[in-house]
Amino acid sequence: MLVTDRLIIRPTVMEDAPLLMDLNSDPEVMRYTGDVEFSNIVEYQNLIRERLIPQFKTHKMGRFSVTLKNGTFLGWCGLKYFPETDEVDLGYRFMKKFWGLGYASESGLECLKYGFKTLGLKRIIGKAMPENTASIKVLQKLGMTFRGYVHDPTDPQAFILYEMKQGEFKCEG
Repeated sequence: MLVTDRLIIRPTVMEDAPLLMDLNSDPEVMRYTGDVEFSNIVEYQNLIRERLIPQFKTHKMGRFSVTLKNGTFLGWCGLKYFPETDEVDLGYRFMKKFWGLGYASESGLECLKYGFKTLGLKRIIGKAMPENTASIKVLQKLGMTFRGYVHDPTDPQAFILYEMKQGEFKCEG
């Protein structure tokens, strides 16, 4: 579990399935993700059981649930390992009512710190659709460096790629 002044960032658990379903049911939240919304709670439970929990057990990272210290669910943020490319990606997704309040930057910074200081990662990337200016601003605010456009042949959408190397991380503690 990671803690900031306002947030608790913790591994996702089965009880989070309805919260993730609520998060992903908003078309504006999903607009720039490239993800397809699941159709029922069982699909979210399977996601947690088959992908999120194993990712944490194996790699000590994942898409973590983010709450206020009072327990209010905000969304998720975290690092995800992609073995096919041997890359670690920083991602985040928050309920619309919590946009613009600094939660993506605050949780993103804590996840970068965790990745570099605790896990000893050498490089973390962040990707965003070119139209997703708010997400791009978060990556820039975190100090990540623009590296260009990338296009995965299995994905019809091009992404803007940012990265940060371990020696570039500036947060103390």
